[in-house]
Amino acid sequence: MGRVEKIEAIRARRVENAQKTEALETHLADLETGLLSLEKARADLLARIGSERGEHLAALGPVVRELIDKVALERAALNRALARLRRMTINIGVVGRARQGKSRFLQSLTGLTNREIPDGSGGFCTGVPSTIRHFDGHTYADVYYHSERSFVDEVLGPYYDKYGLGARPVTARAFGVEPLPALPADRASTATAVSAYGHLRDYHTTFSAYGNLIGHSSPERVGDDMIRGFVAQDDLDGKPQHTFRAVRHVEISTKFKQSDLTGIAVIDLPGLGDTNLGDSRVLLAALKDDVDLVLFVRRPNPEGDDIHEFDVELYGIAQSALPEIAMERRAFMILNHRESVDQDNLASAQAFQAGLGKSVIRVAGSYIADCSKTDEVIAAFDPIVDYLVDNLESLDEAIITERVRRVAEIDQEVRLLAGQSPVVPQFAHLGDVSENKFDDLFDQTYDNLTGAIVRLVDKFRADRDAPDSALAKAVAAVIKRVKEGDGIPTVDEITRRRNRGGAFAGAFSDLMEETRAYLSRQFLELEDALNMTVGHMWEQLATVLREDGEFRHLSEKEGREFLRDMSGLIGLVRSDGSSEIRYALDVVADFGLSYRGFFQHRIRPCLDGMSADHEGTYTPRGAQTPQSIRESLQVAYDEAVYQCENALSGLVSEPNGAVFAIVEEFCDRVLRSRGVSREWERIYRRYRSEIWSDEFDALAADTVRLQLWNEAIERLKAML
Repeated sequence: MGRVEKIEAIRARRVENAQKTEALETHLADLETGLLSLEKARADLLARIGSERGEHLAALGPVVRELIDKVALERAALNRALARLRRMTINIGVVGRARQGKSRFLQSLTGLTNREIPDGSGGFCTGVPSTIRHFDGHTYADVYYHSERSFVDEVLGPYYDKYGLGARPVTARAFGVEPLPALPADRASTATAVSAYGHLRDYHTTFSAYGNLIGHSSPERVGDDMIRGFVAQDDLDGKPQHTFRAVRHVEISTKFKQSDLTGIAVIDLPGLGDTNLGDSRVLLAALKDDVDLVLFVRRPNPEGDDIHEFDVELYGIAQSALPEIAMERRAFMILNHRESVDQDNLASAQAFQAGLGKSVIRVAGSYIADCSKTDEVIAAFDPIVDYLVDNLESLDEAIITERVRRVAEIDQEVRLLAGQSPVVPQFAHLGDVSENKFDDLFDQTYDNLTGAIVRLVDKFRADRDAPDSALAKAVAAVIKRVKEGDGIPTVDEITRRRNRGGAFAGAFSDLMEETRAYLSRQFLELEDALNMTVGHMWEQLATVLREDGEFRHLSEKEGREFLRDMSGLIGLVRSDGSSEIRYALDVVADFGLSYRGFFQHRIRPCLDGMSADHEGTYTPRGAQTPQSIRESLQVAYDEAVYQCENALSGLVSEPNGAVFAIVEEFCDRVLRSRGVSREWERIYRRYRSEIWSDEFDALAADTVRLQLWNEAIERLKAML
């Protein structure tokens, strides 16, 4: 099997492994949700019972929170592993300090030139990480810009946090327009801080040159003649450029010198060696997420060299990115051989290579090659690719095995936690407590309600034969008004009516009918008094239910509307769907006293004497004149008023009797009907949290807390 076929087989196996690993991530996501629910339930319970009574709950807090943190970290590690397995390329990260030859190495390997990859010959190196993949076609690049958030978090944030520059800018735009915070005095005395601050200042002073690209739509595809403008810190003439500051990363597709590298990509990472905090972050992130194998590039000093602290530091960064695989299994080193007229570092390179085995730096292999010479680079790179192709499956397996092991450890810790989280004793019998509390409150409130209803019936019974004061006042007012204003036309008006009609007899008949209609209209206003009487009854009955029955929290309405609301809230209280209480509420809410139904049929006979066709109607005698007609109308009117007053005087107590009857009927329905006490009990039970909120809110909350706690534990157990 050739190299291309081997690479394709690796990619296929990675797809399979990714599908298997996804199950671990899903499992951890469920565990994280379950642990967060458990922690919330624990905190709620602890707040209710206090830390003294809940020592066990309090002690579980650090354990649960630590587990949540572990799960979050492991999910991040799993997602990195999944990203690795889902990649379409096998990636080799080329790492080295600035001006060690890694860009020249990549030029020799990929065929790219200084037009696309700056090599540091002018003093500047690569400004952004670039992934370069083999592609059998014209060279192009996909440019990915920073978002507002990533620019603030990844580029600016490290400087503000490390050097005490205050709160991070809210947006990239704010950073560009607001003054740059000064370096604190206690930091300004160190050369490292001053140098790092200089990098941040460069971002600030040049913001206008690149700021408009932050948040630009990505990716943007550009040709090979434009690539350098997005990755380099200077142009081909050595003039500084700043577009790279807005670029997060670039993916370059080009035809490598070797045709059998399809599926292989190399990552050109920014050179390290100064105080640019962003470069260190980019390096670590790439090594964690994007690199399968690390290739260090080092150019030994021709005058003699050794492994220095910065070599160990760079090695340590690479090692920390993927600690589950030893570096000697996933790292190589290229020692850049440089020869000039007066200098040759070959001896130093050989000595450096020999010293690797005695140092803390462990790699799978090392090669000496002139990074500017294509044949030497290819000769060194070929065995590295072969090693990676032959060993990548085992490297992936090591990553997956480590993730499986860590998930198993977390599962065991969760299992132990669930075993240490039994039902809290203080909440073990909340159901019994709730029922006992309800029984006591219902008995007391039901006694109060029945007593208040009976007392209300007695009150209405005592008043049933007494005149209705509101109605009596209304009758007196109407009688006074009809006596003072009779509505009878004047002599002149009678004359005009006779002239219009042609005869006194016709005018008299019409005027008598009109006067009767006027008088009848005045008594219709007695209905307002009747409504007032009924409304007063509704108010008193609603007050008993609201206050003595403690139903005030079920409706904010009053009087009749409160009674209607109560009827609608009864719900199912008997198996057949009926309810004596609902029926009684509907009957009393629909009850009414009207003038038409209560008084009109008694007033109308009193008006018979004002009908022109009635036998007893008084008519003028002798020759009819306007004056005689008016006198006849007045006699008939006064007689009718007198009869109405007599009729009404005996009726003013009847509304009280009617109201008493409906209230007593209500009492019989809601207190004396068979099975009605059970109805009341079921109503109170349904609305106990609203009626006795102070007493039951705490119990209900405790019940919910306990239920959530138990459910959280059971969910965790079910996941294991």
